[in-house]
Amino acid sequence: MEKGIDVMRAEIIRTVGRLCAAAAVTAPKSGGQLFLRGKRLFIETVLVDERATLERLADWMRARGRERRQDLWFRDAAIAERIDGVLFIGLKDWYPPIYDCGACGYATCAEFMEATKELRAASGAFEFAGPQCNLRDIDLGIAVGSAAKAASLNNVDTRCQTRIAVAARKLGLIEADIAVALSMSVTHKNVAFDNRSAAFDFDTPELAALPGTGTLPVKRADRRWSHLPHAEMEE
Repeated sequence: MEKGIDVMRAEIIRTVGRLCAAAAVTAPKSGGQLFLRGKRLFIETVLVDERATLERLADWMRARGRERRQDLWFRDAAIAERIDGVLFIGLKDWYPPIYDCGACGYATCAEFMEATKELRAASGAFEFAGPQCNLRDIDLGIAVGSAAKAASLNNVDTRCQTRIAVAARKLGLIEADIAVALSMSVTHKNVAFDNRSAAFDFDTPELAALPGTGTLPVKRADRRWSHLPHAEMEE
């Protein structure tokens, strides 16, 4: 006998998380004919529901929030500690659909791939690697939307997030160049929404002691980017 949602919650997250992964993989994608010719799947799905791993993700986001001097990273870290699980959906080993659509600014896919090869190789320190094909990013969005719909049909609360996906990528939990996280919870109120971001003093000894993440960009105390000290801030 399973008495109470607390007993059932872990299995619900694993079951629905797998259904969401299936929805992401089977969602429509550009260049379907390429699959028929044997091209590999480029959508990566990783489900995490271990409490210790969620706490590692939260710790990384707090360290990154201190580097970027942004409160929202701390808000999302707190969310990571409250959710029941998270499904990461990303682009891994992607290739262009050979539509030669020009959305990337190049006439053909081959030109885009060649012209941006060095940029992709040099983007390892960034939160996400890039640039990617615009149509593949659209494919990723469709996959995430399909997964969120699957969760909704099974009454599991979700929120689409990117900061925790960055953390997963930097911690080696996923291999995708770019990803979106589907945070999942089974509670009477979706824990991922209506969370106000507190204001932080990033120069306190406690926050200053947080480790570096080795990720770019990093913001200085004057709120300018370390690599662009003379540029006007966007915020």
